[in-house]
Amino acid sequence: MNAQDAKQVIEAVLFSSSDVVTLKQLHAVLGLPREHDVPALAEELNRDYESTGRTFRLVSIGEGYQLRTLPMYKTWVLKASPHKPTRLTPAQLETLSIVAYRQPVTRGEVEHLRGVDASFALRTLLEKRLVRIIGKDPGPGRPILYGTSREFLSLFNLADLKELPTLADFDLPGPNRFEHPNAQPAAQPADEQLAIPSLAEAG
Repeated sequence: MNAQDAKQVIEAVLFSSSDVVTLKQLHAVLGLPREHDVPALAEELNRDYESTGRTFRLVSIGEGYQLRTLPMYKTWVLKASPHKPTRLTPAQLETLSIVAYRQPVTRGEVEHLRGVDASFALRTLLEKRLVRIIGKDPGPGRPILYGTSREFLSLFNLADLKELPTLADFDLPGPNRFEHPNAQPAAQPADEQLAIPSLAEAG
């Protein structure tokens, strides 16, 4: 299979799927010898789309890709195919923010930061597939560890967690304890507990 044929296969697969197609899936379909060939072909496709004035682009979401209409056409797309947006309550959004920036994180750690019970918010986020269970903490009681999902990245149009905004992006005081999502959580002074960037501002 030459490069042009491979690009056409990638395009056909993405057009036929409403979900993110993982890099592993595309690699398996194409049967290419090296997995990094797929990102190179994806970049070529986007250059083709841009040069020919297409209204969509191939977007990297997590470890996969999805075809998305350019933002400038959003109004017309919604008129043709209205859909119900994902709505989150302030409590759910705050809980999701903590999970995103502090993952892997336990329910107890979320509740420590929020100061209230987080079981309902976490259960709702699990049902919406924005949060997933990623394991168990080795500490006493082996509490469940939570992290964000591919659907979370897709909703906020993030290629990966490195694209999450930092405290510096929001011009908020205090140390940026969210810069490394996989860092071990630590107890924070009470006056810093509200320094959680809103994901609504990010997207």
